[in-house]
Amino acid sequence: MSTRAGKFVSADDLITEVRKRAFDEVTARRPELPEDERRKIAAAVGLAAIRYDIVKVSPEKSTVFDWKEALDFERQSGPYIQYAHARACSILEKAGDFTECFELETEQEIALAKQIARFPGIIERVVAELRPNILAIYARELADTFNSFYHFEQVLKSEGKVKDRRLTLVLAVQNTLKEALETLGVDAIRSM
Repeated sequence: MSTRAGKFVSADDLITEVRKRAFDEVTARRPELPEDERRKIAAAVGLAAIRYDIVKVSPEKSTVFDWKEALDFERQSGPYIQYAHARACSILEKAGDFTECFELETEQEIALAKQIARFPGIIERVVAELRPNILAIYARELADTFNSFYHFEQVLKSEGKVKDRRLTLVLAVQNTLKEALETLGVDAIRSM
């Protein structure tokens, strides 16, 4: 699209193309899922890609929509944040019951807890400044911090209080990402 050159793409065409590309990506990652489930996930991922790509940009700046970046499951996109949420859901589902524990010890646990604790202040700032891009950036940063935590810390293979405190953090991440995504108008899907 280019307003100067007079080139426009309709919203319907954009949504159709993004859903097609999202379906291809979901199929490549999860071919074992039934087609109807892959289509459902692709629809949520496609809309997340568009919505997040638009809202992450500061209102006073122009935006450039890039297919590859918008549908990147690995970084800085709506699907990336959805994927972090789905990962948290999967961990909690596999874990079953646990006792909440708030005795943090490791650097990664503390960093994650601090990032989660920023959420209420972020919401206040978004509302006061009318800048949803602040929430979009926060959600991506929380997904980054969670993925780093998950990379460095054993969650399901840990035991006792260590497992309980790590699962408590995963639950807090799941809840916070869900609230952030839904506030941005993005589906917090449980599986990808």
